[in-house]
Amino acid sequence: MNIAMRISSWLSILLLGAAAACAVTFNVIGSEVDAQGILHEPFFLIPLFWLFFMASVIAGGAAILARLAQKSTGKR
Repeated sequence: MNIAMRISSWLSILLLGAAAACAVTFNVIGSEVDAQGILHEPFFLIPLFWLFFMASVIAGGAAILARLAQKSTGKR
């Protein structure tokens, strides 16, 4: 297996784990409204989740395409 394909596969898994960690952390921290009616929530975790998730999809897609290209050329 090519080293670039291996790195792309592990990067995809790592980024998906980071996205899951952001989603879980957002739900664990929760949100609250203080006495003056101001909402306090960890909003920064929402775009981070989507950033990590989309990067994971791109890295996973690259790994799959590389494996398909390698399989079609017959190289191992």
